[in-house]
Amino acid sequence: MNKLNRKLVTTLGLGWLVFGIVGGAIAFVFPPTQITVLIDRSFCPQDQWQAIASTYNDLYQQHQNRDLQIKEVIVFGDLGQEILSGVPLPDTVRSLNTYGRSNQERLKQLQSTYPLAKLLSCQSQ
Repeated sequence: MNKLNRKLVTTLGLGWLVFGIVGGAIAFVFPPTQITVLIDRSFCPQDQWQAIASTYNDLYQQHQNRDLQIKEVIVFGDLGQEILSGVPLPDTVRSLNTYGRSNQERLKQLQSTYPLAKLLSCQSQ
């Protein structure tokens, strides 16, 4: 390899290395927003539930694109609450059954515990 090609390869290699370091530093300094998703599982007509599932799908896509980070997903209703393991697929949320009445006390408790949470509920539709 002659001297000109070696300088070109070295310059390109160092440029990409610096580009990677700067990108990593930016990702470290400005991490994506972390949210908790609260899903009210109280009775909901099918068309409204599909709208909720669509909203969750949008959040999930943003999570996949690393625009935001879904920290946890909590499903709650009048019989209790459940923290889903990992970040569930949109089809999992779409297939959840709705039942019972909305529990406003549990909702207030969850909103005080997770003040920046995104609420998905038929009552807020």
